[in-house]
Amino acid sequence: MIVLNLLVGLGAGLLVPRLERYLKDWAESIWLDGLPLDDHEFDLAALLVVLMAASVLCAILGVDSSAFLLCLGALAGLFGKRFWARMMRGEP
Repeated sequence: MIVLNLLVGLGAGLLVPRLERYLKDWAESIWLDGLPLDDHEFDLAALLVVLMAASVLCAILGVDSSAFLLCLGALAGLFGKRFWARMMRGEP
């Protein structure tokens, strides 16, 4: 079940950049209208929303969810391509 937590977190991390635009449009139409919010703050809010959805998915699947493993998977999903590219270039 540990692997499933990591995979769901990885999927959540991969989905954040793709869903961010839709989440921002939805949030601005519902509750952000006129509320100044920095792009970095919204990036964090989008990640939290997707991680909450991933946690609910784990609960529906009956998996004993771990917040640490979900976050670790999301970290790998969000920044994995950048880490991998840097390791392949051999930069410190």
